[in-house]
Amino acid sequence: MATKMVGHAWLFGDILDVDWEICAVGLIRAAINAGVAYPDLGRFCMAVVDPDFARKVKKGDFIVAGENMGYGHDHDHACLSIKGAGVAAVLCDSTNSNFFRNCVDHGLAVVEYPGIHAATEQGDELEIDLAAGRIRNLTKQEEFEFTPYPSSLLAIIGAGGLYARLKQQISQGTV
Repeated sequence: MATKMVGHAWLFGDILDVDWEICAVGLIRAAINAGVAYPDLGRFCMAVVDPDFARKVKKGDFIVAGENMGYGHDHDHACLSIKGAGVAAVLCDSTNSNFFRNCVDHGLAVVEYPGIHAATEQGDELEIDLAAGRIRNLTKQEEFEFTPYPSSLLAIIGAGGLYARLKQQISQGTV
């Protein structure tokens, strides 16, 4: 399983609520009522903060946020929208356990590193190594260390989410 990711940084600020800034619940209610499926929520990712984000972000890029990324309820539509937009991982100064768990459950890595927002500029090329616990800013030639992901979470991320991992384990006869 590949644990390294390379992409460009998309900077957002502090206190990004799952129901308002990350994926506005009003937008997705209308979309789901119109027949949009959950895997297609990527087009609504960060639309309140940057209406063009979903069109500009490239597959494999990163969201880099300040404090309280994923603030609010434990709704998972925000994680689905981030993943659906093609974002490879979220880096932030801080988050909460609900957002972290929901992201991992859907196969999206979240790395908390206090100060990452201030150390990164829009468009910086970053390399994230979840197994080694390393963020490299390739643009600025800087490196930051975080607690590496344990193998159990790497397996979930690598499989594409918790349910995909369980299906793998069932088919392998390990569950």
